[in-house]
Amino acid sequence: MILSLLALVPTAVGGPEIRWNAPSMFIAGQPYKVHIEVTAPKEGTVVSSWLMTPSAFSIDGVPLAKREESGTLPLPGGFKLEGDLDLGPYLGSASAFQLRFAPEVADTKPVEVKSLTAAPADLNFLTMPSEDLNNYLVLLQTNRGDILVRMWPHIAPEHARNYLDLAYIKFYDNTVFHRVIPRFMIQGGDPQGTGTGNGPRQLKAEFNANVKHVRGVLSAARTSDPNSASCQFFIMHDKAAHLDGQYSAFGETVLGLDVVDLIVNTPRGQGDKPNATQKIERATVVLRPEWVKAEPSQSAQGPAPAPVPIGGGK
Repeated sequence: MILSLLALVPTAVGGPEIRWNAPSMFIAGQPYKVHIEVTAPKEGTVVSSWLMTPSAFSIDGVPLAKREESGTLPLPGGFKLEGDLDLGPYLGSASAFQLRFAPEVADTKPVEVKSLTAAPADLNFLTMPSEDLNNYLVLLQTNRGDILVRMWPHIAPEHARNYLDLAYIKFYDNTVFHRVIPRFMIQGGDPQGTGTGNGPRQLKAEFNANVKHVRGVLSAARTSDPNSASCQFFIMHDKAAHLDGQYSAFGETVLGLDVVDLIVNTPRGQGDKPNATQKIERATVVLRPEWVKAEPSQSAQGPAPAPVPIGGGK
């Protein structure tokens, strides 16, 4: 997985080049994998073996594990040592924390991590009161990083409950973004990965001309039939006014627009299909945390008007 931070760490002269990355979001009780790469310079080097263990990491300045001095690893010139570590069992219950890697080795940049809680078992989003749907979000863990989206049940309740249900039953796991267009959108959710697949149900249109398709908005793909939306969705990369009132916008991106940028800008071929797979590895319904405000960015009347500067202005 290519994640939210890729840190190139300059070390002492003759030392290794270190790269590491880590997700920007963590679901309590689930794996949290970080990736480490250590590459020796052409003349070779020696590294401490703890560098490839959880003890190399700290949270808010506190080491994750006791460091055992278990020797060193000689690396031949150009040799690369890499691997993934699951830090999940070492992480606490803080709603947010700062993760840092090996500050003794180099001046590493920390990763700001947000914590989430998975939705409990035995929920039924298809019958749940629409006002309760606002208590849940969906985390899309992709091979390019994490995207956190919220629903708009006050605007498109049936589309909101359909999306939550499909994520909850793992329908979106291992599906791809099969169509990406810069300055427009990324489209995914098709179980066939071709743009022709459907889910277990079709939805009646919930169009609203006041709701704007702007950057980060989550909306439902469809055919020429207004009532043909099913499982496919798209996330806006930029605004597209011609979609307003023609497609059912039903949510927005809370975090991860940088990941949307990575996906949309990948090289693409015929039909705007990415040349390299852009995959949703896992979609998980999570409880809305305290750091996500209850009020969405748009109401049924559209976005809030921009404030007029003091003294007027255009």
